[in-house]
Amino acid sequence: MINIERMTELSVEFLDAAYLEIVERARRLAEQYFEQAQQFLGEEGKTHVPILIWVQQISPNAWGFYWVRVHYVREDGKGNAVARKIPKGPRHQYPAGAFSFVKGTLLLRVRNYEARLAELRQLAAENRALRKTTLAWEGRYQKILALEAPFSNVLA
Repeated sequence: MINIERMTELSVEFLDAAYLEIVERARRLAEQYFEQAQQFLGEEGKTHVPILIWVQQISPNAWGFYWVRVHYVREDGKGNAVARKIPKGPRHQYPAGAFSFVKGTLLLRVRNYEARLAELRQLAAENRALRKTTLAWEGRYQKILALEAPFSNVLA
């Protein structure tokens, strides 16, 4: 007989490891974007990067990859950076108008990174859905086995 619990455990472990790899790729993408944006804006004589990628843990088992708008608020004589999440909208990709405040060539970089982030968001969502389905299927299978046990003597 197949050990369904062990198979499910291995499947979930694999999906969790793949999900963490997706999250790590998003983190590396965020770091890479920030470094390139700083370098690019530095060449233009600017120091402020107005938009960043934010990789945030939403719950113990879920992460989000967002764009945030960064601006400075003057309080007590000094400027404090404030990051506000840009509304994403439906599905995995931001609408084109979400980045209307980004100007020049930086906008092309943001759109390029957004395309890559959208792929990671979709892959992460599919991974979590598959994990949920796997666990639900195992639960339903265990329920059928439990219901079948009382009838095994009658059917034999």
